[in-house]
Amino acid sequence: MRWGLRKHTILRVSFAILISASLFPRVAQAEDVEQKYVFPFSKVAVRYPKDHLNYPAVDVEGCYARILAPTAGVISQLRRRDKWTPENDSPGTRGGLTITLQGDDGVRYFFSHLGRVKVLKNQRVAAGDWIGVMGSSGNARVTRCHTHFGMSRVCPLAEVYLLQGEIWPQKYLDAWKKGQQLSPRKEIRMLEKNDPLGCTRSRADSTIDGKRGS
Repeated sequence: MRWGLRKHTILRVSFAILISASLFPRVAQAEDVEQKYVFPFSKVAVRYPKDHLNYPAVDVEGCYARILAPTAGVISQLRRRDKWTPENDSPGTRGGLTITLQGDDGVRYFFSHLGRVKVLKNQRVAAGDWIGVMGSSGNARVTRCHTHFGMSRVCPLAEVYLLQGEIWPQKYLDAWKKGQQLSPRKEIRMLEKNDPLGCTRSRADSTIDGKRGS
């Protein structure tokens, strides 16, 4: 009799746990998800310097290399038409054809001076998906074939300057090239903590002509 009652109680508790798990699933946070990273250039050997103008970014050389999604995320912005002219030289068009990937890790990945864009806005991509081709669009027409690569926090409204680069990408590129899973998430979170008004300031700076070049 006791065993029957105990068995019945165990079954009731187990059933309650199953119902609770199905009705109230645990919401995964970005930190809980194991993010995969890949080196975002393929098919053509590329090279890149350890520095870049006057802000953190990198210009990768290796004409016509394939551009790959460095991690999973959503294409949040892109530009399919090259509107840059040397006569006007508007900062907003210097990047030519561009792709912005908002990673699931909360990091924004920006590629410019592309020769071809192979994705659509709001398209979801996985790490390693082919998203574009290196080229000479924008002001790269009068410099050299390359891809500008920038990494930054995600801003709620459109802005220009943080988008182009906020942390140095070289150590991440070096790691991904070796197959190491080094995430920029921690560095970006630290920036957000130390400079919470970065997006607001960048949006205001975006109205100042010529502050940055890509």
